[in-house]
Amino acid sequence: MGLEGLEIGAPGPFLPPFDSVVRNARTVDRLGYASMAFPDHFAGFIPESLWTPDITPLARLQRSPHTYYEMSTIMAACAMATERVALVSAVTEPIRRHPVLLAQTFLTLDHISRGRVVLGIGAGERENVEPYGLDYSHQVGRLREALAIIRTVWQTHEPFDFEGRFWRLRGAVMSLRPFVPDRPPPIWVAAHGPKMLRIAAEYGDGWIPTLLSPKDYGDRLRAIFRYREEAGVTRPFTAALWNWCILNREPDVCWDLARHPIARAFALLCPASEWERLGHSHPFGPQFNALTDYVPMGLSRRAITDAIDRVPDTILSKFYMLGDADDIIKGLEEYVKHGLQHIILWNLTGMLDPSLTRESFAVMRRVLEYVRDS
Repeated sequence: MGLEGLEIGAPGPFLPPFDSVVRNARTVDRLGYASMAFPDHFAGFIPESLWTPDITPLARLQRSPHTYYEMSTIMAACAMATERVALVSAVTEPIRRHPVLLAQTFLTLDHISRGRVVLGIGAGERENVEPYGLDYSHQVGRLREALAIIRTVWQTHEPFDFEGRFWRLRGAVMSLRPFVPDRPPPIWVAAHGPKMLRIAAEYGDGWIPTLLSPKDYGDRLRAIFRYREEAGVTRPFTAALWNWCILNREPDVCWDLARHPIARAFALLCPASEWERLGHSHPFGPQFNALTDYVPMGLSRRAITDAIDRVPDTILSKFYMLGDADDIIKGLEEYVKHGLQHIILWNLTGMLDPSLTRESFAVMRRVLEYVRDS
C-alpha cells in the first residue's frame, strides 16, 4: 500500500528571533508541506534543570526551554508570510482562552490566511494551567461546552444564551463571519480516551492525537466513526496525527540521538499505561499521564536525570519514528493502512545535535518527494 492522499505537515516556527520565524514559514510553504502546526504553551516539556550547555548547546542560544511566541499572533504573522500552507493550532484549549474569544480569534485568522486556518483544540495540559492560578479540574466537560459555544457562535450572528455548568452566556453575540461564507475553520480535536473520542466525533471535523501506534490509532479512529454514526454526524472528517521523529541515513546515529538526555526526557511523556504494556514501570508512577500530571518546572536535576536514566530503548522506539527516508515511509504506510490522512512530523534531530540538522531535513525532503509522487 502506498501513501496516496497522505498530507505531511511540520511544526510552525514559534521561537525568537522573529526574522527567523518569517524565513522558516516561507521555507515550509515553498517545500510543499501541507500544514504548519503551532503549540499553545506557556511552559515546555523539558525541565529547566536539564537545559544546560553540558546537555545541549542550544542552552547557549536560548536561555530557557519555556520560550514560546503567543500562538495566535505568530499564526497571523506566518499566514501573512505564506500563500498555500494550512495553519493549525496544535493544540489550544478553552481554559486560558474563553470559547467566544477562541471563536473570534480563529475567524480572524481565517480572514488573515484567506481560509487556511484549522482550530486544533483539546482539554489542555496541567503544566500550562495550574501553575498560572487556573483550575484544571473537569477539563473534559469544559471542552465539550466550549465546542458547543464555538459552533453556536459560528452558526449565528444573533445574540444567544447558553446555560452550562462552566459557562452561562446571556445575550452573547460575536458577529464576525468566516472568510468563505458558511465555511468556518475546521475543528480538529486532540483526543485519546473514550470521552474525548466522543467529543471528537460529535464536534470535530478532524482528530489530532499523538503517541499512538498504528494499530492503536486505527482502533481509536474506528471508535470515532462509530460515535459519529450514533450521533448522526456526516461532516467530512480528517484523520490527523502529531508524531516525533529523529532522522539520519545511519541507524546507529539515530539511536545515539534517541538516547540523548533531551530525547529521553521527551519520551517520559509516553503514558505509564504504555510503559506497562511494554513491560516497564514509568519513573513517575503507574498512573502517570503527561497531560494531566506533568509539571516539569521545578523538577531538580537529580529527579529528572534519575527518570531519564530509566527510559529503555523499547520506549524510545515507541515514542520516535527513527531512521532514514525509507524507514519513515515504511512507518507512514502502516499508519495509512489504519486510516491516517494528515501527519505533523516534528523533526527533533537538530535539538539533539545541531550539526545534523541539515542532513535530517534532507531525509525529510526525500519523504516529502515520495509522498508528492505518490
